[in-house]
Amino acid sequence: MEISKLFGKLPKGRRKRMELYLLNDDVNSFDYVIQSLTNLLPICNILRAQQIVLLVDGHGECSIYSGFAPEIYVLYASFQKLGLTIQIREYKSKRK
Repeated sequence: MEISKLFGKLPKGRRKRMELYLLNDDVNSFDYVIQSLTNLLPICNILRAQQIVLLVDGHGECSIYSGFAPEIYVLYASFQKLGLTIQIREYKSKRK
C-alpha cells in the first residue's frame, strides 16, 4: 500500500526529521516488545532493545528511531500492526 494512502500527502520542500517514540502500554510483554524492536529496527540489537524496554517501563516513553518520511511512516505502520503504542514527533536537536 502506498504511503500517501495511509497518511495523506507528504509535505513538500525541505524534509523535516522526525522521531518514533515507543510508549508504555502495559499490555505487551517485555519479550514481545524486544523481539519486535529487533525485527523492525535496522540498528537495534537485543541489548539496545532491552535498554529501550526498561526506559519505557520507567519513564513511560523512549525515542527509538529518527529519520525522514516515508521511512518513519513505514516503521510506524509496522509497529501499529504489531500492536505497539507508537507516536511520531518532530525531531528536537539535543545540541545546544
